[in-house]
Amino acid sequence: MRALLRVLMVFLALLFIGGALFLVAVNYNLIPNLAVHLPAWAVEEIVLGTAAGLLLVAIILLILGFRRSKGPANAVLKGSEYGEVAISITAIDNMVLRTVQQTEGIKDVSRQVSFTQDGLIISVKINVMPDVAMPNLTSELQSRIKEYVEEITGITVHEVKVIVENIVTDQAPSKK
Repeated sequence: MRALLRVLMVFLALLFIGGALFLVAVNYNLIPNLAVHLPAWAVEEIVLGTAAGLLLVAIILLILGFRRSKGPANAVLKGSEYGEVAISITAIDNMVLRTVQQTEGIKDVSRQVSFTQDGLIISVKINVMPDVAMPNLTSELQSRIKEYVEEITGITVHEVKVIVENIVTDQAPSKK
């Protein structure tokens, strides 16, 4: 779908360039035997301004159409003797979620996985239950995430960041 959108943008840009060139040609009577009568309000400045606007839109469409997307990597590539293996960031993200859900004392979680040349960087934001020893919980969670992801994927985990966002209190408001 992305390729079709790029082709469409380039096609529209070429149409806009053609329209701009046509307006310039009509304005200066560059096409012989073409009798185009412009309305009285279509003075030279308006016609040339419209042509310039069309060229500007065409340039923007061309840039967008030929630009390579440099978004975040959707997969982590790992080579083997048989070829290349790609593991999606979503798959790794789900592995992290599974590990966090199996850890006692954590109520809610949000996570982000990114890939650098040093390896994976995993950020986890958690809400913990009250009366949980946070130093033990966070170091255990970091260790479990790192070991699990490295064992399953074979990709080095460079860093596991854990942020405790809140302490969850599941107390219902008292009735008076």
